[in-house]
Amino acid sequence: MSRETLDTASQARCTFPRTHPTFEEHMKLSTIQKLYRSCRAQEQLIVDGARAWVSLDAKITRSSPTVAKREASASPVELATRAPATMAAPAAADSAAPITPEVLDRPPIRTTVRARPLTAEPPRRQAPPLVSQHDFDSNVRKPRYTFENVVGMADTKQRLLRAARDILTNDEGTDEPRNGILLFGEPGNGKTLFAEALAGELQVPFLPIAFGDMASKWINETPEKIKAVFNTARRTGACVLLIDEIDSFLKPRDGGAQMHSMDRDVVNTMLTEIVSLRGSNVILMAATNFMEQLDTAGIREGRFDFKIEIPPPDLRARVNLIGHSILRKLGPKTVDRVTVEALAGRWEGFSASRLTALGGQLREMRLEGEFTGPVTFEIAMRAMRLLQGRRGRLPENVKAVDDIIMPADSRNVLSDLAYRMRNVHRLEQIGGSLPRGLLFYGPPGTGKTQAALALAKASGYAFLKITGADLVTRPDSWDRLVREGIDIRPVIVFIDEADDVLVDRRYSNVGSLTNKILTTLDGAGGRIRDLIFVAATNHHDRMDPAALRGGRFSEKVRFDVPERADIEQYVTATLWKVAKNRYTLVTGTIGRCIAELSGRSIADADAVIAEGVNRAATRAIRENIAEIRPADITAAARSVLATKSASD
Repeated sequence: MSRETLDTASQARCTFPRTHPTFEEHMKLSTIQKLYRSCRAQEQLIVDGARAWVSLDAKITRSSPTVAKREASASPVELATRAPATMAAPAAADSAAPITPEVLDRPPIRTTVRARPLTAEPPRRQAPPLVSQHDFDSNVRKPRYTFENVVGMADTKQRLLRAARDILTNDEGTDEPRNGILLFGEPGNGKTLFAEALAGELQVPFLPIAFGDMASKWINETPEKIKAVFNTARRTGACVLLIDEIDSFLKPRDGGAQMHSMDRDVVNTMLTEIVSLRGSNVILMAATNFMEQLDTAGIREGRFDFKIEIPPPDLRARVNLIGHSILRKLGPKTVDRVTVEALAGRWEGFSASRLTALGGQLREMRLEGEFTGPVTFEIAMRAMRLLQGRRGRLPENVKAVDDIIMPADSRNVLSDLAYRMRNVHRLEQIGGSLPRGLLFYGPPGTGKTQAALALAKASGYAFLKITGADLVTRPDSWDRLVREGIDIRPVIVFIDEADDVLVDRRYSNVGSLTNKILTTLDGAGGRIRDLIFVAATNHHDRMDPAALRGGRFSEKVRFDVPERADIEQYVTATLWKVAKNRYTLVTGTIGRCIAELSGRSIADADAVIAEGVNRAATRAIRENIAEIRPADITAAARSVLATKSASD
């Protein structure tokens, strides 16, 4: 190959995997040193993106040991299909004495960056900067309400106003300024409304914030937003800053591995900002339904100096909420004030949101044709039951009171009580009342549970049941049961096997639980209407005397084994009902059943009849004979009652 060919040969290049744009991270040290040693001049080592190359005319070879002048600028093109320059040297040069090249200084690396083509892959989504600027000025608004818009609740309004003035003026003269008002209570009682009404009463701006305003998919952005909110409040000056559902921000940090590190950062940021707000004109308020789920450091004095419970509406507030809701949805002259006041008196403890929804439910009932005239007490009670959406745990196929086999005087007591419960409004207007508690007592299997279910069905009350053993095992279940009863009332709370928890406290190891139950019946926390407790026991002589006094389980209903006439009626009706269109009752079967069950409870009668039918059914399948025989009843009585039968 000629010298001219060598001079015009393409440039050699080395290509490396493109895993990082930095040249030094791709090249091995030995390769870099080799390229350095092969360069004649400083500008001859060129880096282009992920490629490093040296022009052939600058490479030191045996035939060209000195620096040659570059006649043309090199371009990074692919090596031509010519022989390498080192192969084009004459054979005579190979036999010549080696020439030691001159030692050159280490040349600097010249890097050229190739522009990204337009058809390259789309750019990746960029994360936001670590320090983001967030603006919450749009959340600051003029309050829509004042305390004039909140009817009733005078004590709550006074406490809120007193706390806010202490924060703004520090009129107690303490060295340490106070701040932080924590609102807590059951859902739906207007915690957010009270905060906005307080801002309106003070004539200061209102800045409400919820967790949805702060949530972010980016790490560390939520703490930055929290800081921005507090900065917005400081810039605003005197204002009410409400952090709604603060339990989303102040999760307990002692949750261990279950707590995410981001949640911990949110808590720490919130605590720091709350402390830094002290001494300013910003009234910090927070609302929660779950005060026990907050971080203990977050609600201590120094951060929230005022803790105010927002209770359910008082009587005056309930009257206003019920009346306004009905008039707004149904129009004027649809309900009289006497009915509204009667409803407000019965619905103590119901949330403001539930009372406000009453008008909408009544309008729906009117559109469906359930009533046409004005709203009566009974119609409103029916609407409230629909709003509650449940009737407790009342099973299907509950017997009527008249179908229960029990002493006649006891049946009359239950029938009269069910009638009074259905007409409680008229009853109270003429001075009558309902009992706070009932005691059903008598031998096992005499129908006490069935009677409680029948009473709930006849009166239209909801039904909740618990056993004494459940209360002993889980004492806190009593509080949950009472709360549920208050929420779905009118309701019957049935305590089966009550002697487990109401036994004489002189011989009991659950005296504290007994005290709690009796305190509830006394109405120490406020007596709630339409909440009736029914206790059932087989051993009323073991009951604590304090539980049986007036005002507690004052009305007592006796249950006993049925009389012979009652058992004859019950057995005859039951056997004919079972045999209808399926079995033939052989002569003497009913008489044998009555003889076997004389002096027995209804539960025993049901068990013996069921076992006799099972024996007849087995024979019908095996022999294709559908008969109920006296022998079936005899064998069933011997099996169920574990005694000699009457025919032996």
